[in-house]
Amino acid sequence: MSRCPLLVFVPLLVFAGTDRDYFARGNRAYESGDYQSAIALYDNRGNAYFKSGQVGRAVADYNRAHVLAPADRDVTNNLEFARQYRPDKTLAVENPLVRMSTNILRVLSYSTARLLAGLFLFAALATLALLFVTGNRWYGLGSIVPGVLFLYCLAANLSWRADTNPARAVVVVPEITLRSGPGDEYKEMVVVHDGLEVTIASRRADYVLVQAPGGLGGWTQASSVQMIFAAR
Repeated sequence: MSRCPLLVFVPLLVFAGTDRDYFARGNRAYESGDYQSAIALYDNRGNAYFKSGQVGRAVADYNRAHVLAPADRDVTNNLEFARQYRPDKTLAVENPLVRMSTNILRVLSYSTARLLAGLFLFAALATLALLFVTGNRWYGLGSIVPGVLFLYCLAANLSWRADTNPARAVVVVPEITLRSGPGDEYKEMVVVHDGLEVTIASRRADYVLVQAPGGLGGWTQASSVQMIFAAR
């Protein structure tokens, strides 16, 4: 792990008592625009979870911090490092061209890309309006730069869409059996483990239908997973 905050050295019992407070503080910091504080709270809590062997909860917090600070190598390394400890490995090989384009687009964080897209769109439209009002072609040329930057920021924002999907979740118990229906009486489909990142496809009472990478899926108790970008 690249960071070793003081939080990981406190007794686990004390950490457990402050866990919900850290989560709430991280969410409040994020909602108020204090992204640096949110990053520190999520990343520090992820480190503490990882040190205590709770890989799934660590992966969830590292994901939150990564979306806020994609250029922070400590956060990125922590996320990749924690993923290596998951029993369930992703076998799909990512296309190198897709990975390269994603890295180019994600120089900006999700929130920054969204903000700048609006500003550049306004600037491009304003210069085009001046072109129509004055007839001065330089205003038309001047709209090209903010227009191109708007398209880049828009593409960056869209590239984050899957990562910030509120249906994303992580398995946070050592092992669960996915079933064909919402209940223990249904047929067993597959066994998955702590740290697997999934998507919630449906909910029914205290059960959720999860979709795992590679097409695996099934029903499990909602308490077995933790939502990444929704209040737990």
